[in-house]
Amino acid sequence: MTNQIIGHLEIPSLDLEKAKDFFANVFEWDFKPFGKGYYLYNSRSGMTMGLRSATKIQSGDSTIFHISVNNIDAYLDKVKTNGGKVYREKTVIPVYGWYALFNDLDGNIIGLFESH
Repeated sequence: MTNQIIGHLEIPSLDLEKAKDFFANVFEWDFKPFGKGYYLYNSRSGMTMGLRSATKIQSGDSTIFHISVNNIDAYLDKVKTNGGKVYREKTVIPVYGWYALFNDLDGNIIGLFESH
């Protein structure tokens, strides 16, 4: 993508295997080992995601980023089914669409964005 705003995101995780499975089940991201204590997903469209092994995660450890989806409600259902928690339900962003926030298995806050 020529106008890609985010090129790489890194998420700390206390259990890489569980995190890898969580994101595979929710977003179909196929993480591959990429060095010691690290997994990498390459979207093949200019965006990569990393899972980094962490021994402790504190509030504020991860940047909140928003993943564009076509149906927030469906993704929130998948988050809950796979052990995540809804942090903020679907909320309108006037003129633009909607957003929601969820906690992954390690408590990281991750956003979802759905445009009009």
